[in-house]
Amino acid sequence: MRKKLITIFIALLTILSISAITSKPANASSYGKIGHVVSPANMRGKWRYVGSSTLGQKTYKHYKVRIGKNHVNGTVLYQADPSVTSKYAKNYKKYHFIIDQTMNWGNATIFNRNGIQWLNVKGWTAGAGNGTYYGLVNRIHHGRPTTALAIAIGYKPTIVAYAYRVSRPIHHYHEITETDLHNQF
Repeated sequence: MRKKLITIFIALLTILSISAITSKPANASSYGKIGHVVSPANMRGKWRYVGSSTLGQKTYKHYKVRIGKNHVNGTVLYQADPSVTSKYAKNYKKYHFIIDQTMNWGNATIFNRNGIQWLNVKGWTAGAGNGTYYGLVNRIHHGRPTTALAIAIGYKPTIVAYAYRVSRPIHHYHEITETDLHNQF
């Protein structure tokens, strides 16, 4: 019995020593992630807007946008290396496991255009499309000038909705007019 215990102990010790020698530290793959993107401080918070049919939403419902330091609506904002991420969309069958693991990652950029600071959020492995843009603009709301979060989409971003920072549910706002669409970039 004693000989058997000594043999088992030596075998376990041998296995542990071999695994300690050959093991490497576990590194989670970055999948082209360069670093976090920090959203502008004045955009952070909870915003509400009336749905837009252009966004595929019901125009009679209210929707929320939550912008945090490193996330928008639960999508974590990172800066991506396009040379790495572009191959994922081209070869879905080969890289489907990466696409599944990065579903809540967003490729984000911040830029200024016509005096508006925009936050652009795209899908991590998106092969086409330019994602959703968020920018702060001044609008007249209930007869008072106020800051609104413009939500835009498309290659040449077109504003499709305006969100307002309010604590209670909003009432239905006027539809976006043709002049709003032409007063873009």
